[in-house]
Amino acid sequence: MAETGSLHLWLMRALFAALAGTLVFARLLPLDMAPPGWAGPDLFLALAFAWAVRRPEYVPPLLVAALALAMDLLLQRPPGLWAALTVIGCETLRRRAPALRDLTFLADWAAVAGTLVAMVLAYRLVLTVLIVDQAPLGLSLMQLLSTLVAYPLVAALSHLVFGVRKRAPGDLATGRQMP
Repeated sequence: MAETGSLHLWLMRALFAALAGTLVFARLLPLDMAPPGWAGPDLFLALAFAWAVRRPEYVPPLLVAALALAMDLLLQRPPGLWAALTVIGCETLRRRAPALRDLTFLADWAAVAGTLVAMVLAYRLVLTVLIVDQAPLGLSLMQLLSTLVAYPLVAALSHLVFGVRKRAPGDLATGRQMP
């Protein structure tokens, strides 16, 4: 029985990594040569936050750090800054996960929104202090809002398609794994 739980845990971690790879692949595809008129959501961040709130063991910090750093390099962002903020944000939500377990989805969404706003402000502040070129404020706010709008959809897909659900109170006491 323990092997089944461990296998399921590693399969879900592999699924998370595969989904992240798919998201970055789709983002790098040259579908349109004209610059976009709006900043789309950061779906990797929404996915990582949704899974960190529901099943923190599926998104270990080293996996999140490795994937976020790879995305920084592939998307030509300052290497490591957004990755570090992503890990800090995931760990903040991971620590809040037990308290959020009994609350509604709006409480989850508010926790994610607060974490994401703090991350964007910290990112812009560090880039400003280091005098690094950055995207205009309007584009950053647009991406922030679009990520917050996409979060419920990502959370619903994670729940319905991939079975990433919050633990029930009885699951914590017995150590039983939910499928």
